[in-house]
Amino acid sequence: MKKKRVGPTFPAQGSDTVRKTLTRAGMVVMGILGIPAFATGEENPLSRVHINQLGYLAGESKIAMVSSPLGLPFSVLNAETLAPVLEGMLRLAEPADAASGSDVWIADFSILNATGRYILRVEGIGQSPPFPIDTQIYSSLIRQVVRSFYFQRCGTALPKKWADSWTHPECHVADAAIYAASPHSATVKPATGGWHNGGDYGKYTVNGVYATGLLLLLHEHFPEAFPDSSLTIPESGNGRSDLLDEIRWELEWLLKMQEESGGFYHKLTPLEPVKPVPPAKDTEPRFLFPPSTTATAGACALLAKASRAYAAQDADFAGRCLQSALAAWTYLETHPPEGGFQNPPNVRTPAFSDDDDSDERFWAAVELFLATGHSKYHQAVMELADRRVPLLSASGYWGNVMPLAVAAILDDASQAFAETLRQEALADLLSLADILLEKIQEDGYRLSLQEGEFTWGSNGAILNNALILCLAGRYRPETAYRQGAYSQLEYILGRNPLSLCYVTGIGTHSPLRIVHPALRSANSPVPIPGLLVGGPNQFLNDGALAKMFTSASAPATMYLDSEESFSSNEVSVAWNAALAYVAVYCSAL
Repeated sequence: MKKKRVGPTFPAQGSDTVRKTLTRAGMVVMGILGIPAFATGEENPLSRVHINQLGYLAGESKIAMVSSPLGLPFSVLNAETLAPVLEGMLRLAEPADAASGSDVWIADFSILNATGRYILRVEGIGQSPPFPIDTQIYSSLIRQVVRSFYFQRCGTALPKKWADSWTHPECHVADAAIYAASPHSATVKPATGGWHNGGDYGKYTVNGVYATGLLLLLHEHFPEAFPDSSLTIPESGNGRSDLLDEIRWELEWLLKMQEESGGFYHKLTPLEPVKPVPPAKDTEPRFLFPPSTTATAGACALLAKASRAYAAQDADFAGRCLQSALAAWTYLETHPPEGGFQNPPNVRTPAFSDDDDSDERFWAAVELFLATGHSKYHQAVMELADRRVPLLSASGYWGNVMPLAVAAILDDASQAFAETLRQEALADLLSLADILLEKIQEDGYRLSLQEGEFTWGSNGAILNNALILCLAGRYRPETAYRQGAYSQLEYILGRNPLSLCYVTGIGTHSPLRIVHPALRSANSPVPIPGLLVGGPNQFLNDGALAKMFTSASAPATMYLDSEESFSSNEVSVAWNAALAYVAVYCSAL
């Protein structure tokens, strides 16, 4: 039996008659007669009725989670008239849920498919904020999530025409000096551009590579999702995909991160984290830190992939990407794994150290073979595959790019890879997806994380798990995979123990005090919309969390909407990229 965590204590509410209905089940479509209406009131941000605050897709599963000691009746009401349209009984999902610290019940109203706005009311507990049921509910979310990358641009001004209230002058135009033990001996190499990473203004090759790889995958799988002028960015109107335009901003910077040997600098940051100031006022010297094989192999793979994505619209740029990738591969042939990048003694910015570069090398060989057709890259793919058994055993993040490599193999229409490799890639993907499905089915909130897995960036981990399910559903179209991915997205959008939509500007209750000064503004009381925050962190990696919670607190509640809680409330381009893919996939169900 799972250990019960300390969570909110809910008094037993409702009449004796209600208490005796614990085991009742079923659902009855109701008329408007005989059922009293009730007035709506101000909604509590910590509501015990947890819904997808963006709404529900007509024709798809529709469930809400309820924190309650009892199974109680629920009603779905028309939000305009308050007339009840559906009645049912809560169904027990998990008693003493370890992650949330309470009993979890499900209100299932999947049979309701009429479009409109509704409220979910649970007798004796409370009600949800209004939500829509519609055939199109994700377009605004998707646009805001992808458009948020524009606001992360470094080395340029963000004018009001494009940035509205979140403007700033050009920033970090002096990037950057090549790091040397003696600062006076450092030489300057232009490395402006790219995206700020997340909670700071640093630019980290490995995290940028993973984020951009996800966005290129999104373009490959959904090429019509972001046509010209869909994102309202400076490049809109040039006749090309706005998504590819935004991706190119990062790629142009990445090309500057390559040294003459072919290796890629691992990161571009100051020596120490800077105080939260507007980007144009951050004048701390910034440095290029030595190349790593992890950064080089990841950049090699990404640029080879980009050479195919841009070939039809800009052959010259595609050629630059491929030549850079080829030079990176030459570097890798003469540089064995170095055991992961390590910060020099006087450097305190995040290291993004990865002691295993075999996944990046494998992805690089896969993408170079697809880009060139040269047999030596296929041979490298097969040799590297023999060293990784299984090929894929965990969801992706900046330190594990194997999902991108597997997707590239399975997407190859020419089937140029050995059939044994294709079968192995598919089998490993489906096996991992099945493990995630089992976790989801056993969890009270239908979540793919368990107690002990709510780490720094837990929301990013959830969406990277969802990405695995999306890919499994793409290559083997089974309902369970699609619904599993959809369930993870609904958790992010408010169907969680805190009743919080973890994406800024979306839903009824979302973060306001994110950790990123560039994405807040004195001209606006709210951060830019479309940013995913890291989410609950049971390991209390910052002082603000440590003051508020203890090790006995419920893991899924250990989050603070505070500028002081960098380990639960910062943002990341990689997390947003995963959200973008999953949201587009789910909108296309």
